[in-house]
Parts: sequence; structure tokens; C-alpha cells
Amino acid sequence: MTPKSSIYLLVILVLWNPCLTAEKLGVLKDVQVPEGFMVSQEEVLILEGATVLVFSLSDLNLKRRFGREGQGPGEVMITPWLSNLLYVFPDRILIDSVNKMVEYSREGKFIKEVRRSEQFTQMMPVDEYFVVRKRLQDPKEKKQYSTVSWFDPAADETKELFRQPFPAQAGQVEMVPDAIHYQAYQDKIFIEQSLKGFVIEVFDNRGASLYSIRHDYEKVPVTREKRRELEESLRLDPYMNIGPDSWAQFKSQTKMIYPNSFPAIQDFFIADNKIYVQTFRRRDSRNQFIILDLKGHTLGEVYLPEVRRPGFTEQMMGTGVRLFCIDQSKYYYIVETEEWCELHVAEISMLGGFRNSGQ
Repeated sequence: MTPKSSIYLLVILVLWNPCLTAEKLGVLKDVQVPEGFMVSQEEVLILEGATVLVFSLSDLNLKRRFGREGQGPGEVMITPWLSNLLYVFPDRILIDSVNKMVEYSREGKFIKEVRRSEQFTQMMPVDEYFVVRKRLQDPKEKKQYSTVSWFDPAADETKELFRQPFPAQAGQVEMVPDAIHYQAYQDKIFIEQSLKGFVIEVFDNRGASLYSIRHDYEKVPVTREKRRELEESLRLDPYMNIGPDSWAQFKSQTKMIYPNSFPAIQDFFIADNKIYVQTFRRRDSRNQFIILDLKGHTLGEVYLPEVRRPGFTEQMMGTGVRLFCIDQSKYYYIVETEEWCELHVAEISMLGGFRNSGQ
């Protein structure tokens, strides 16, 4: 082996050495079951039920907490099996609950709330409008669909942007539940359409189509081992344990359908003017993320540490808790132990992996 090739091999080993993957920043005290997580402006924000806890990123000391359970002004309902959602902006913080969206200042002062229709399962602000998710039954096709629509609450006007069949239909269920993922960023709406392949459609803040992002990808097969994992995930889902015979009845009455390969996109996250697209490809318990600019040009790929996976029902509904975020090219994620929640960080490297942020 030549000296040059030896140096190259050493660099590769250092980049992929699991001992150099990340740094533990510390413990998030008072956090039991995090349901929302963001890092912004040197603060760590955690949503737990109806309460937002704000920690200093530098020392993880709790700075403030706000929000409470209830149905009055500025209060938030807690619904079993459906987590509330946290949105963090430079000048405001929002909690999306089952019946309304509540807006606070960054300091936690209640500003206003927007009541939402019961037909919506998720509202995400985009400028003064919203992008919303709902499930509907098509009476002609006798089929359920998941839809994403633009919504103007002032005029009570909606415009459907995309729909796809819901993973569970009468008597059958897709065992790789492909929910629609979307995000509002810089007054634009990004909607992934992975049933068509590696596709993200982009709209303006009024729901007008702007452009499409398309990317080549290598299919990830659904192997027999993966089938067993998927069935076990469904068996352990809370909805399968509402009665002593729920799982046995479900298996006897429902056809479980497995595709030959996973969808092109598992999830995506936009930060720092980059789109981080999570695929179903994994390496050493890390997930692959394809990094694109906002127009869809490829910037690189990384394999990042895995966090808690959403349950089967959460995957179907697209409401799974995301316990990671990206800020200033750093990947922050929560590790849950039996005693507490830890905050870890890995600095994203465009060299094919990630490196210890302390290096």
C-alpha cells in the first residue's frame, strides 16, 4: 500500500468510526416525554403535552416554561395517541393542537389563537395562511385519501394541493405506510410525493405551483427480515392493544400488503436553506439523508444517528414525533433513556458522513 493510499484509508476510517459520531451535550432536566423539539437562537425548545420548556443551549439550564392544558384562551388540549405540534419562528412560537393553533411570543406571552376545523389533522403556518392535512372519503371511489391543502382562515377558503390513498382501506393495510410529508419555508410550501418517486412539489404561499424537484435514487428492497420488523411494529402499536384479542382479530380480518421496495422518501426537513431528505437506506444504525438546495440541486449526502421511530399509526397519519432538528449545519437529537432525556449533537460533514462537533 502506498503512503498516499494509506492516508486516504485513514481519513475514511476516521470519518466512519462510530466512536467519533457525536457529542453528548447533557441532560434535559424536567423533560419526560418530548413531543416536539427545536433548536433556535441558542435555545433548545421542547414541547411536552401543552407546555413549552425553553433551555439555554450553552448549559441546558431551564430558562422559562409556558403553556398549559385546558380549553380557554391560550390553553391547549391534550389528546391521547395524537401529539401536539411545535413550530418555532424567529419572533414567535406556535402549538398546533386538536382544535386550534395557539401563538406565543418567544418569551411565552400569549398573542392569539386560530380555531381550526375538525376536518384538519394538522395546520402549518405559511405567511398569513396555512397548509393543512386532512383525511377524506371519496364516495364515488369508496376510498379514503390523505390530502394536503392551502387554507385561508380569514376567508375560510381551501385549495387542495395534493392527495394520495390513505394506507389503510377497508379490509387491507399497506405495511409500509407512506404518509404525506410537507413543510413551509420562506413563504413556500414543499410537499413530497414519494408515491411518484423522489419528487417534491413546491408552491407559493397562496398554493400556486412553482416548480418540481426530482432526483434519481436507488430502491431499497423490502426483505423478509424487513417484513417481520414491520409486522412487529404494527403488533406493538397502541391501537393494537386496546383489547386482549385486538391483534388476533386484526390479523384474521385484514390483508397486509407489502411492496417490493420502500418509498423514495421517508421524511424531509428544511433548515439553513437546505433540504435534508431522509430515505429508507441505513448504515450502521444511521439514516441516509440526501442534501439538496431549495431548487433541488444535490449538495451531498450524510448518514445521521437514528432517533426514536414513530409508531405504525403515527407513520400512517404523518404525525410522528420528530426528535431531531438541524440548525447551523449541526444535527441535534434527543436520546431517551429510562431515567432522562439527553441532548446530543453531530456536526454535519459534506465528506460523506458526520464528525464530532468538538473536533
